[in-house]
Amino acid sequence: MSEKTIWKYLKAQGMTDAGVAGLMGNLYAESGLRPNNLQNSYEGKLGMADAEYTEMVDKGSYANFSNDRAGYGLAQWTYPSRKAALLAYAKATGKSIGDLEMQLGFLMKELSTGYKAVLNVLKTATSVRTASDAVLLQFERPADQSEARRRQRAEYGQKYFDKYAKKGGDVMGFTNSSLATVRMISPNRTPNRNHAIDTITIHCFVGQVTAKRGCEVFQPSSRKASC
Repeated sequence: MSEKTIWKYLKAQGMTDAGVAGLMGNLYAESGLRPNNLQNSYEGKLGMADAEYTEMVDKGSYANFSNDRAGYGLAQWTYPSRKAALLAYAKATGKSIGDLEMQLGFLMKELSTGYKAVLNVLKTATSVRTASDAVLLQFERPADQSEARRRQRAEYGQKYFDKYAKKGGDVMGFTNSSLATVRMISPNRTPNRNHAIDTITIHCFVGQVTAKRGCEVFQPSSRKASC
């Protein structure tokens, strides 16, 4: 599953959950997270679809990759200098121009050299919208930068946040229920949990107390309960 691979890779680069989600929302908007994606409007112009274009670039039989202005890959790299750098990076790593791992490596190379301010946002962001806007306005820079487009990309990112955040990239995620009116955390909780929850102990009060009182019962350190 490419989206899970992308999430885990970007998390390993030190980005926050919100940062990864904001970046992935933009990548999804650009390419559908498909590393061999050729910009749709150029398929007719070039007479090639994703797979054929990628194969011909890899073989060297299509030599205009850097200058054809066709968006390509996860981030839909378009400008000649950036596409030339992507091609050079692929050759240096011995990978196909459409290889996911190679493109993620190139993406990080770009962010850590020419887009340090964006990378800093991705490593510190606590808001998906903040991260998404930084990528859209400073890294992708599409023609349409309207509020509607910013909101749409942030919404894409929020879906990845809801699916993967706090779970180390596993498929299922956890979110706070909109039905909850009280949030109480015991001092015995495990901070920065790095292991998926695999056991839940249910304690039934038989409707005799409120949810708040139930939390208070297990909150004291003496209970040794992480709740």
